[in-house]
Amino acid sequence: MAGMHKPLLGAVAALGLYLTTGIGAMHALTTSIAEHGAVADGKTMNTAAIQAAVEACAQAGGGTVVVPAGAWLTGSVQLKSNVTLQLDNGAMLRASPNLADYTPIAFKHPEMPQTTSLLWAMNQHDIVVRGEGEIELADEPFFDWNKLWTGLPAAEDAKLADWQRAQCVVAPKERPTQPVFFHQCRRVKFEGVTVSHSPCWTLVFSGCDGVRLHGIRIENNLRIPNNDGVHFTGTSNVVVSDCVIHAGDDALAVSAITVPGARCENYVYTNCLLTSRSTAIRFGYQGAKVRNVTVSNVVIRDSQRGIFLNAGNDGCVENVAITNVTMETKMFAGGWWGKGEPLVIAAPETKTGRIRGVTISHVRATAENSIVLVGQNRNVRDITLEDWEVAYGYSANSPLYGRAVDVAPAAPRGSAITPERLPWLYAESVEGLRLVNVRHRLQDGQAAMLSLEPVLTDVDSSE
Repeated sequence: MAGMHKPLLGAVAALGLYLTTGIGAMHALTTSIAEHGAVADGKTMNTAAIQAAVEACAQAGGGTVVVPAGAWLTGSVQLKSNVTLQLDNGAMLRASPNLADYTPIAFKHPEMPQTTSLLWAMNQHDIVVRGEGEIELADEPFFDWNKLWTGLPAAEDAKLADWQRAQCVVAPKERPTQPVFFHQCRRVKFEGVTVSHSPCWTLVFSGCDGVRLHGIRIENNLRIPNNDGVHFTGTSNVVVSDCVIHAGDDALAVSAITVPGARCENYVYTNCLLTSRSTAIRFGYQGAKVRNVTVSNVVIRDSQRGIFLNAGNDGCVENVAITNVTMETKMFAGGWWGKGEPLVIAAPETKTGRIRGVTISHVRATAENSIVLVGQNRNVRDITLEDWEVAYGYSANSPLYGRAVDVAPAAPRGSAITPERLPWLYAESVEGLRLVNVRHRLQDGQAAMLSLEPVLTDVDSSE
């Protein structure tokens, strides 16, 4: 397995050169949004002034739009090629709480209603968003905080204690759907900024080529559905480094939802801290074709699920190397995808999807559910888990939420979890599963009679 990833190292070096070429070039004009009439009182709507600053830089052939310290309220702003948006220390670009201030853009999202964004660009290139300031999106006005999606039949909702209800998903109203959105853009870079309180997908890169995220923070409410930290859809040549992401939904997701069937190739994630109520790191969904992935030096904490590799009809996840991961997964209440698993690799209910060539090594984890590997006709193959140590524990949420093996969007399987049994591995229809120095034990304080015996069906494995 070690040799199969050598060609990828050269690709990573070339990818770094590609992502830095062009960014920062032609920045001839520097202008503050205050020079165009923006007012930092947190109440004046500054959309026109900020857009005017962007247009001035674009017309000059490129430049930097400076957002000085202060709270600047705004609606939708369109970003342009060769323009840098710089948020100074103490600057807060504050999203309007009024949906009427978001201009619908000419993009049809397959899974969402009308596309509305705060910052957006289509068919542009060499865009930079950087600085020590914050983009504060608006989540609170767009949700019914008293209406919950518990993930249970109505007759069982009453079984939830108050602490469990406090983990459940809150119900959305009409909301901005893609708050920071780039479609068919080349060479986009985010550096240093904080993005917070997203009402839906936070940073979205759709059909893009050449994206670099470095040193950013995303701080979202952990009860909001669909507020993925970063969602790459049909996008290739991506580097994510030194980022901190807290999201109710996936922290880092790769799919082809907005560009069905597209290739998503050449991903490098490193030195990140992630928290999610769905999945911290997700590669693949439906027909996405995900290839050439390296992930290293990641901490996943207080998350529903650690890593999820998924393929549907005509989709694939191939050539993946993940190493040096510390994770803590828990089974939270609510209608989330994920049930406390450290790892799920799933390609069920598909004759044409496949996952192969995956190595995940040097993992230290605590978990409240099994490692789950599920294929069909052995379309999950050549999977290596090396140097894993996982401490398992039975969850207080297991009686209600541990009754099924969650491989959504496919139908769930019946779970083997009981107060006396928590399989460390649940696997079916897998070929070439290689387990090297994989260790499992009970968490401190767990009942000694809790069995960790695996459940294996149609699995070709070696240990």
